[in-house]
Amino acid sequence: MRSVMFAILVLMPLSACGKAKEADKADALASQESAAPAAKKAAGVVDVSQAGTPAPTQAFAREDGSKVTLADFRGKPVLVNLWATWCAPCIAEMPALDGLAKAKAGEMAVIGISQDLQGWGKVKPFLAKAKLQNMTILLDEEGALATTLGAPGLPFTVLYDAEGKEIWRVNGPREWDQPGGFPETAAPGPTVHFHAVGQEPGWTMDIATGRDVEVIADYGSKTATFKAPARLALEGTSSFSAAQGKSSLAVSIVKTRCEDAMSGKPYAYAVTMTLDGKRYEGCGETL
Repeated sequence: MRSVMFAILVLMPLSACGKAKEADKADALASQESAAPAAKKAAGVVDVSQAGTPAPTQAFAREDGSKVTLADFRGKPVLVNLWATWCAPCIAEMPALDGLAKAKAGEMAVIGISQDLQGWGKVKPFLAKAKLQNMTILLDEEGALATTLGAPGLPFTVLYDAEGKEIWRVNGPREWDQPGGFPETAAPGPTVHFHAVGQEPGWTMDIATGRDVEVIADYGSKTATFKAPARLALEGTSSFSAAQGKSSLAVSIVKTRCEDAMSGKPYAYAVTMTLDGKRYEGCGETL
């Protein structure tokens, strides 16, 4: 009987803790941090696998109730940090992020987006004590940003360039205000050369990851060059978009057998290219 009572006493506080966490759905991210050893091991590591991905378009709330999107900060790089008041590593790194915001004032925006589903009522008291002077704090009222970005836990930080395209992401905390804490550039991977071709009207596209995309369309009457993404996920479906001046490009590459309509040559990828609103279809291969 004593052993049974002891087990009950031990389990009671654990059960209460579980119910308390259910009060805020965002705490699921905190549990993921401890439940995912792989993510934990990679904490603080710079990841460029999503480079070139456009920033989310959803709106976030300012403390005064007004709404803003990440597009409103374009024109200079934007560092977005997902955090919450219940996340101890998040709180620990915020002074460093605020210091980074001060050091980068005028050249980069540093934005902390709270994932607290209890709203400003939870965030405002924290900010009153934290006295962050330089970074911008916003609220993700729907708690959807972490899911949109595929964040495995908090803190989670993403750097976007001046055009709103992702440069790199970091899962876990870093010493942002220390030498080397802010990755000025991410180490590039090996360059992937990809060639695509299509007919009616004839077109070609050559991609060198991390460098450029060269397009020749409509039998050579139209040419354009864009900045290439740092990575191409060529094992499934890879897509990216780019813009240069008034010209725009959207590309989708799917790993599936594709046969050139003119020559009958087999390719490993089907490619769809949309150049300035005009859609082109063809096949592609790595070189």
